[in-house]
Parts: sequence; structure tokens; C-alpha cells
Amino acid sequence: MKRQELQADFDRIKYQISSVKIGTGKDKDELISLSSQQICVSMCGSLEQNLKRIFMEYAKRRSNSRIYRPIEKVCESYQNPKSTKILELIGLFDSEFEEILRMEWSTGRELERQHIDNMVDDRITIAHRKKNHVNVSSTKLDAYFKAYTDLLNRVYDHFLDDKAQ
Repeated sequence: MKRQELQADFDRIKYQISSVKIGTGKDKDELISLSSQQICVSMCGSLEQNLKRIFMEYAKRRSNSRIYRPIEKVCESYQNPKSTKILELIGLFDSEFEEILRMEWSTGRELERQHIDNMVDDRITIAHRKKNHVNVSSTKLDAYFKAYTDLLNRVYDHFLDDKAQ
């Protein structure tokens, strides 16, 4: 996985968020609401897929094919990346980084953890239609996007950035 691929995902979602903001007040509220919900689901799915891709690439770089295949299977079954699951997955690869992230999420980056968990909860609620309406405002999308990009950048930098290794 290349940094450009991660950045392309960031750019795509950022563009979608800005498009919804432009439509606010011009387009029908229902269209804005549905678009915001779709972006939330898309962003959460992108977080899930990018975490898988980072760890599968890391495993491929660090191990032979006999070790890589079981790791690939574990990553393929990974879904709904709430903070506890993210920590567990990171811990499989680097327990020190897991502890660093756990400390960050309990001291200076609590909001990041909360936004990640809320984004996953909103995704599940939207996808399974557990409620008739899920309010995903542009403010909420901005907060989710910041948490999403900050976390993925740190994980990518730790595991795949050649300068960090």
C-alpha cells in the first residue's frame, strides 16, 4: 500500500463532504441527510479496509508467505473497527504501539477515540436501519474525518513509512 493510495481515499471523502456542504440550503434536506449518511458509511468502510491493507502489507514485508496467509485471513475477517478492535489488531503486530495508542486515547486524544466509535455506531445503525433517522451533520462528518485521517496517518507512519522503520 502506497501513501498515495491512502491520500486518494482522504481526498475522495473530503470532496464528498465539501459537496454536501455546498448543497446545504440548496438541495432538499432529505437528500443532504442521505448523502451525509452515505459518507459516514463510506468513511467507516474505508477505515476498515485501509487498516486491513496496512497490516496485510506490513505482514507481507515482514514475513514469509506461510506466515502471511494466516495473517491475511485474520485481517479479512476484521469488521466494524471500534477503538477496542483497533487496539487488539494493532497489538497483534506491535504491543508497544498498542499501549502508546491506548494512552493517547485516554489522555490527549479522547475525542479521536470517541469519534471513531461513534462513526462505527452510526454506520451500523444506518446500514441495519435500526432507527428511521440518524443525524449525521456536517460538523459530525468533519469530526469523523479528522479522527479517521489522523488515526490512519499514524498507523501508516508507524507500520509502513520507510523512514519510521
